[in-house]
Amino acid sequence: MSSRHRYAKTDFKTRMDDFKHLGIRFYSGVAILLLVLTGSLYYIFMVTLLPIDVHNSMPYMTPETIALSMQPVVSQSLADRSFTLQVDGKETSFRLGDYEFTSSPYPDGHSEEVTYKDEKGKEQTKLITTKGNLCFNETAVHDFIYKLAKEYGTPMVEPKIKIKDDKMTVYKGTDGLGIDYEHLMTTISQRIMADDYSPIATNVITLTAPEVDIDKIYNDVRCDAANAYVTEDSAGNPKFTADIIGRDFDLEAARSIIQSQSDKTKWVIDLTLTYPDISLKQVRAPYCLDVLSTCTTSYKGSSKERSNNVERAADNINTYGEFTDGYIMQPGDEFSFNGTVGQRTEKNGFMKAPVYLSSGSTEDYGGGICQVSTTLYCAALYANLQITERHNHIYVIHYWPTEGCDATVDWGHLDFKFRNNKDYPIKIKLSYENKKLTATITGTEDGITAKLESEVTETVAYNVIYRRPSADNPEGKTSGGDKGKTIRVWKRVYENGKLIEKKKVSFDLYQPLTKTIYTANLPDGAEYS
Repeated sequence: MSSRHRYAKTDFKTRMDDFKHLGIRFYSGVAILLLVLTGSLYYIFMVTLLPIDVHNSMPYMTPETIALSMQPVVSQSLADRSFTLQVDGKETSFRLGDYEFTSSPYPDGHSEEVTYKDEKGKEQTKLITTKGNLCFNETAVHDFIYKLAKEYGTPMVEPKIKIKDDKMTVYKGTDGLGIDYEHLMTTISQRIMADDYSPIATNVITLTAPEVDIDKIYNDVRCDAANAYVTEDSAGNPKFTADIIGRDFDLEAARSIIQSQSDKTKWVIDLTLTYPDISLKQVRAPYCLDVLSTCTTSYKGSSKERSNNVERAADNINTYGEFTDGYIMQPGDEFSFNGTVGQRTEKNGFMKAPVYLSSGSTEDYGGGICQVSTTLYCAALYANLQITERHNHIYVIHYWPTEGCDATVDWGHLDFKFRNNKDYPIKIKLSYENKKLTATITGTEDGITAKLESEVTETVAYNVIYRRPSADNPEGKTSGGDKGKTIRVWKRVYENGKLIEKKKVSFDLYQPLTKTIYTANLPDGAEYS
């Protein structure tokens, strides 16, 4: 039933006394040696289940003896083992690894680190597990048996529960066909202990579903609230432990409902929930682990000067102030592109490269960094961040496929800004490789995604001018030649895949960009500009 623990320790009556130390097998010679040296040690270890006093026996044991006599069956060796089950003459495979069989310390991970002296008198340490126990995924085993029985008819269904929010539904079991779970698992356990993996014969029988055990359900369901927390290893890598929502219900009231309504097949029980003070989201938030959006543009074909400017601006964002690997924004913080990237000067590491002017283009320090602001602008839109300042280019740009989704910047005049309107911190990181620039925004997953779409509402033809060719501009070279456009951009916002908002992002006018043709052969009626 679903209220079972995911991992079950075997507790069958037939092997309570001879199986909790599963996986520790003695070679016969070693066993004899131990009997001679420690008297009743073998009996204590194998029969009474009392832990071996490894400290007392250690002086008499070589490292090889320790390894042979004390080491439990390695979990991986169990995982690779399998049985052939013969069910009413039909054969099926039961691989232990598929059901997460492991040999784990008992009780509750008990093991000891023992210090001893080797043959040369040098101190050595070994981690010794003094007892072993068999664990497996009980739910998966029951599913396996259920599917087997289903091949022969209607299988027996055990009572189960389903929990949703503050309601618990208890379902009555139904009689049907099945395999004796206790007997099968006892046989498998004994075979493992004996290192016997020969076929196991069993039969499908008619089983009576057990009664609803409300006391067991209560013990399984009831739990106290617990805060989430994080620990870090020596390298600073975090490991998170999730919070637990406390659950409880009135046991006697539930018992009365089930008993007084015994003709029903299910019962709904009210749960009392207690919420922890610290959630997993809160603990994970400072690490900004979830990708909220990512956008990539190519600057392949850019000059070394323009490429330098793109990469310099990206690096300045990643290492701004106290940051070394990305710009972190707390809730409510506002990002300023100019304030973060800094003034575009030769002293600050920027080079001259083409920039757009109303009359066409020229060269200036920092030419090309608008590709960085544009890439970041699109990432901010996809993450549904609040844009507080943004300006479009004079002309349509082509390094982002959705027209109208660009952001130009100009030191002292035009900036690109956005605010972290999320409940948790976010991290802005720019990366580049093989002339591809990527803006990635990470934070805490909130189910919010966005899609962009653009609409050209009007176009304006561009002019053509002619100029004489030169060494820098040979015969036949052309530049420019973009239509003017009026572009409207919309954003669709989704929460967990459901559309919750459609809103206009921008409505911009882009000027036509004159086409320049370098040629010594003017068309009829044309003149040089």
